[in-house]
Amino acid sequence: MHIKTDGLVVKEQNVSESDRLITVLTSQYGLIRAFVSGGKTIKNKNLAGTQLLAYSDFVFYRGAEAYNVNTATEKEVFFDLRSDIDNLSIAFYLAELFCELAPEGAECDELLRLLLNSLFLLSKKKKPGALVKSVAELRALAISGYAPNLIACEECGAFESNPMYFDLKNGTLHCRDCAKDGTALSISTVTAMRHIVYSEPKKVFDFSLTDDAQAELSAVTENYALLHTARKYKTLDFLKSLQGI
Repeated sequence: MHIKTDGLVVKEQNVSESDRLITVLTSQYGLIRAFVSGGKTIKNKNLAGTQLLAYSDFVFYRGAEAYNVNTATEKEVFFDLRSDIDNLSIAFYLAELFCELAPEGAECDELLRLLLNSLFLLSKKKKPGALVKSVAELRALAISGYAPNLIACEECGAFESNPMYFDLKNGTLHCRDCAKDGTALSISTVTAMRHIVYSEPKKVFDFSLTDDAQAELSAVTENYALLHTARKYKTLDFLKSLQGI
């Protein structure tokens, strides 16, 4: 059986001296894990299309126990990312995060489009890397069933107070009068989070923040992602080492 689909390589592993196992985020089938026979050799016809972060047109065929890559024709390899180690590191982290969130055998078009747009903005430096990372984290979690309730205070229904408090565990907002604990957030940060979760997909990156608000947003979206995926990310640890954190 053959499957034709577009997809983005979000993970790669060496499985022998010459073969690789890749994980591809596809629009129709979610995550597909497939072997690339001879995928480590320079002359392999599928080398470019199966490298990490390559967006390609794939033809997979089902073997006795697993998928294999028949052809992989690259559409975009985000070459410009290689010129900025910080943005490249963010891209690697987002690929690892989306690989954790995406299901197998289910439609994933919105997740794929979000990740592709994030990589484009990082590669072309259209938006600050920190903002792209925050948007991708929170929106991906929302798409994947971890959407926080950011409409109003969970207790009294107040739309805003200064500050508001965000409950990371339950994904709820609380006003200044109702909060017992939680992460204090400025109105700017709360507004940005609402935009990320509730806006149309094509507008999700259409905002900007002050440095202070961006730092606040970066911390809360990252902590929310780490808590609700319940794992650590080596790519995130590397990113933090670059930033001296």
